[in-house]
Amino acid sequence: MQVAHVSRDFSLDRVVPFFQPIIDIHNDIVWRYECLARFINVEQQSFVPTELLYLVDRRHSKAHLTHTIFNGSANYFRHINMAWSINLSLQDMLDPEMTDFMRTQLQDYPNPTRISIEIASTNALENRAAFNEFALLSKSLNLSITLDQLDPQQDDLLQLLYLPVDAIKISVKDIRKSQQNAKVAEALKVFFSQAEEKGIDLIAEHIEHKAELDMIRGMGIQYAQGFHFSLPKAFID
Repeated sequence: MQVAHVSRDFSLDRVVPFFQPIIDIHNDIVWRYECLARFINVEQQSFVPTELLYLVDRRHSKAHLTHTIFNGSANYFRHINMAWSINLSLQDMLDPEMTDFMRTQLQDYPNPTRISIEIASTNALENRAAFNEFALLSKSLNLSITLDQLDPQQDDLLQLLYLPVDAIKISVKDIRKSQQNAKVAEALKVFFSQAEEKGIDLIAEHIEHKAELDMIRGMGIQYAQGFHFSLPKAFID
């Protein structure tokens, strides 16, 4: 569906979090939920971020979008004993007002250790000083950090393990692609092993078929996410 279909009635008041489970595949239970922005129009149709962010960029309200999703997610899970995560952009990470906002929101929040902040690995590596500062702040607020969008073809894998992170996500499509290059496949194998030794959780995302789930089971990956388990929903089961 095109952006034109939502331009007329676009408002951040209509942006809500949808929730997609991340599954502990060793125990077959939900480990946490990723909170994803969705826009609901007057016809109750939902729109994904790629359709939504064009309007957000145009109206210079990215920070407001993050505030909206963070507040909506925090309120939803306030009295539910379940871990959840939210994505922050490079712009969010570098914005001092965002850190003030997070401090304020978490002052009376029950058990902030349930919350993880997801940051793209490229943003962490290319802005390492800023990322380390943001991670230090997050730790002071008892939040955990997840690196997202790992690219085994491009990223310095072992360097990622020395960042102050608690979990790392990698697409199953990139894992499959790495199997076509012996050098990358071996580097990824070492990376998975060392991540496990360091206590960094590994999450395979974009799992759409059982065959992909079966492929990752013997790789030291404990957590998985994707349409094979569930589409993002406006509520949790």
